[in-house]
Amino acid sequence: MTVDEAKLKELKSIRQNIAYTADLLHGDITIITLLESLAEGVVIINEAGKIVLINNRFYEMTGFSKEDAIGEELSIFICDDLHERHQHHLQKFFKNPRIRPMGIGMELTAKKKDGSIFPVEISLSHLQLESSKIGVGFITDISNRKLAIEELKIRNAELDAYAHTVAHDLSSSLMGIVGISDLLVDPELSLEKDKRDMFIKEISNRGRKMYDVIRELLIFSSMRKEEVKTETVDMRKVVDSACNRLKYNIEQNSADITISDEMLDCKTYEPWIEEIWYNFISNAIKYGGQPPKIKIKSEKVGSNQVKYSVIDSGVGISDEFKKIIFDQNSGKRDALTKGFGLGLTIVKRIIDKLEGTVTVDSEIGKGSTFSFILDIQ
Repeated sequence: MTVDEAKLKELKSIRQNIAYTADLLHGDITIITLLESLAEGVVIINEAGKIVLINNRFYEMTGFSKEDAIGEELSIFICDDLHERHQHHLQKFFKNPRIRPMGIGMELTAKKKDGSIFPVEISLSHLQLESSKIGVGFITDISNRKLAIEELKIRNAELDAYAHTVAHDLSSSLMGIVGISDLLVDPELSLEKDKRDMFIKEISNRGRKMYDVIRELLIFSSMRKEEVKTETVDMRKVVDSACNRLKYNIEQNSADITISDEMLDCKTYEPWIEEIWYNFISNAIKYGGQPPKIKIKSEKVGSNQVKYSVIDSGVGISDEFKKIIFDQNSGKRDALTKGFGLGLTIVKRIIDKLEGTVTVDSEIGKGSTFSFILDIQ
């Protein structure tokens, strides 16, 4: 017998074995009903490593039909870099078959018919037939779970950074209030009226700062739970409301604020939008020059968007800071913010939730323009 004839004979034997095993399994209505009722993809192989049966869920997950898969090796849906390792483990499995998870300690991925990769968990089992063993693989697509885990990691990182900033801002303001209060009630310290009034104003300022931090914390918390119900918002009214909240700051800093006569409206969520205006205007008052000169305007962008801007005439922002100014997770942010605090990260989160865009344009010595863009409808 020639080498080619021997190979043909071996191939014929394998095909007969596959056909026999498949017929045997297909003939058992209980097994077929069970396999098709499972939420996991199921692939059954013989001792030669050839696929003899798959369920419909396997087809839905991978795109490989019964015609594509039966008679092929498992390598059709195993990533190329795992082929050699998989073959070794397959041989070990049939020598000592047992129920166990596959790839302990590894992040397993599978390959679809179109070549795309997705994360999986695979559990292995086995059955002893009349004259042979078969291996059974239960495959679970864990793409959604992986995505949820990654989102949870990001949220946890955000919460850690947020908690750090909240604790820093609150403790700084609180310690200032305690320190000034101690001076005011010290019986041995005689303070002139002007100095006493100055200290009282400072207590008031620090109290407002704590209120702002707590309000932002509540906004941050509500964003994780609230359903966004958008409606057409009178933007001039929202800007006026934000300015009213900042009335004390405006008066104390003699801020000159000019609001465009025609503020375009848009469909959005009013409580969050007011928070954006509050933060942008508040920062413009702090850093918009001495005294601050601030312009607030809107303009149409394209056919269905509107851009809202707060323009100041302050010292401007460095290129390094512009790159991370909205990123709470940046390790450099604390060193560079110099008082911007939580507000801008809240703004970024709100705009992301509303599927808009937030930008900052600035040049050292020439002021800054903070803008956000939303759909009109």
